[in-house]
Amino acid sequence: MTRDEFRNGLAKLNWKQSDFAMEAGVTPVAVSNWLTGIAPLPVWAQRHLKLLITLHDVAATLLEPPTKKAKMARRDAVS
Repeated sequence: MTRDEFRNGLAKLNWKQSDFAMEAGVTPVAVSNWLTGIAPLPVWAQRHLKLLITLHDVAATLLEPPTKKAKMARRDAVS
């Protein structure tokens, strides 16, 4: 994962660097150093972000708002 991919992942979650730092138990300076290239992006941080994005995507799918299209699909599935 590149620094830009990491940054885009945070954006997908609508998280700031400080949000990831708090979640991961590191300092905001550490995350900033990863994103500026001062320090290498740890593999564990990459995997942690990928897991958070996967959970975000699953939750979005399961918690889809009850739109008219979704209601019709459920009704058709029951029939």
